[in-house]
Amino acid sequence: MNFYSHCESGFPSTPSGHLRGMTVIETLLAVGVFAIVILGLLASNLLGLKEDQLIESKGGASQTSREAINTLLTDIRTAKGYYLGTYSGSAFTPFTNGAMQQGGAVLIYPVVNSTNGAVDTSQIIVYYYDSSDSANSDGCLLRYASNSVSVTSTVIASNLIAPLYFTGEDYTGATQYDRTFKGVIHTTLQFCQFQYPTTTVGSNCLFSSYHIDCRATPHLPDGP
Repeated sequence: MNFYSHCESGFPSTPSGHLRGMTVIETLLAVGVFAIVILGLLASNLLGLKEDQLIESKGGASQTSREAINTLLTDIRTAKGYYLGTYSGSAFTPFTNGAMQQGGAVLIYPVVNSTNGAVDTSQIIVYYYDSSDSANSDGCLLRYASNSVSVTSTVIASNLIAPLYFTGEDYTGATQYDRTFKGVIHTTLQFCQFQYPTTTVGSNCLFSSYHIDCRATPHLPDGP
C-alpha cells in the first residue's frame, strides 16, 4: 500500500509524483501585481525627481535674487551721494530738483574726498534697468562701477518684467520732487522665470512669478 507524503519544499506531491505548479491564470495575476508595483515605484520616483528639480530651480533663483538684492542695498546704504535719472549707453542724465524722482537708473557716489569731505565724482556706481527685452519677460538690472577691472556692466538680475524703475520717496512713502532732504530709494524686482521649458500647458510653458520689494536709505547728510 502506497502513501503520498509531502516533498521537502513543502508543496504536496500529486498522485503521479510531480509537484503541483501555478496555473496560467495564477501566473498572469502574479505578473500583473508585480507590474503594478513596479510601475507605481517608477511613477513615485519620477514625481520625486520632478519635485526636486522644481525646488532646486526655485532655491537657485531665490539665492541669486538675494545676492543681487544684498549688493544693491549695500551700495545704496553706504552711498555718500546719489542721483536718480536715466541711463543710455554710457551716459547718465540726472533728474533736476522739482522733477518727479522716478526713472530707470540710480547713480551712487561711494567715496568722499578726504581733504574737503565732498563726494568724489570720479568714482561712481550706476544701477540701471535694461527693458529692451522685457516683452519676452527678460528685463535686466545691471551694475556699472567705475573702479571695476571690467569696463562693461554686470547683470545683477534677469528675467524681470515691469515695473523697471527706481523711485525716490520721502519718509511717508510719497514720491519725491524736492531733493532738499534725504529720501528713500525704492525699487521692485518682478521675476518671471520658466520652470520647465519643455513642458507646455496649452500654448504656454510652466513658469514661476515672484517679486522682491526693496527700500533703502543712503547714508549721507540731507541733500543729494
